[in-house]
Amino acid sequence: MNVQKQAAWIGMDLGGTNIKFGLVLANGTIHLQKKLDSEIPFGYKYVFDKIAGYTRELIHAAGSDFVVKGFGIGVPGLIDIKNQMLVEASNFPGWKNVKIGYELEKRLDFKVSVDNDANLAALGEYKFGAGRGVTEMLMVTLGSGVGSGLILNGAIYHGSRSAAGEFGHTIIQKDGPLCACGRRGCVEAFVGKYGIQRRIKELLVDYPRSILREIEPHNITPEDIYNAAVKGDKTALLLFQEVGESLGVGLGNVANLLNLERVVIGGGISNAGELIFKPARETLAQIAFKTNFETITLVPAHLGENAGLVGSACLAMQISEKF
Repeated sequence: MNVQKQAAWIGMDLGGTNIKFGLVLANGTIHLQKKLDSEIPFGYKYVFDKIAGYTRELIHAAGSDFVVKGFGIGVPGLIDIKNQMLVEASNFPGWKNVKIGYELEKRLDFKVSVDNDANLAALGEYKFGAGRGVTEMLMVTLGSGVGSGLILNGAIYHGSRSAAGEFGHTIIQKDGPLCACGRRGCVEAFVGKYGIQRRIKELLVDYPRSILREIEPHNITPEDIYNAAVKGDKTALLLFQEVGESLGVGLGNVANLLNLERVVIGGGISNAGELIFKPARETLAQIAFKTNFETITLVPAHLGENAGLVGSACLAMQISEKF
């Protein structure tokens, strides 16, 4: 008797430090997954050989009950979607104009699909996470920087040259603090990890009685600030109030421009929860037109650190459906 094999797709999140990949089923369930050091400085040929080898091991471990129908990979940086190529990425030194799709297809026996990692995290949340049930969505990831991906009419919106969706680098204060991108007043300069660390140092000058003074200023982390806020520390609470307000200003502008249905917020800093979400919603209500505010909801992400992995597999699913 012939047993029908279950369809599966491989999703991969290739970061500057780690590679996360796994076998994902049609319902978004991760059947098997693995995490490796990415070893980017060794060059793309070495990394792709390594990826191909571990992919074969993953398929072998899954057994004969599954048939792999495609491979999706998310990479930080500017992606040329048409040519499936990494144009450049700040944390991938030496990787310029690398044809990721072509290089991996040479090493593997199935179609490989490539996109920006933030776009694919958004796609994962849209299909199987906090974005289900809508067609217009922005995902924002609050970490060291601010990543974002935009879903319009149920699909990733890339823009004319695959560079759309950079919410973190929209300007909310002219001549504001310097951002890592080199411009001033970006959302990221207020709500990213480094912006938060800059601001807490400033606040501690004015609020010397904060319990955060027990920590060396350059060692204070967002988690430290959260722990202080939970204990009622006024400085920590003020910091998160400001972060939420800055986030709300940026989101209010996006809401007025695109009339989105949902904003999904993920990343480590979002673990502060309502300490950030409440002032963000309140500011969003002030900035957005009434109709746009009534349309939009602001919710936490569901998939956590697996959003990119699942989203990469979702991209592979979409591509395989076309053939």
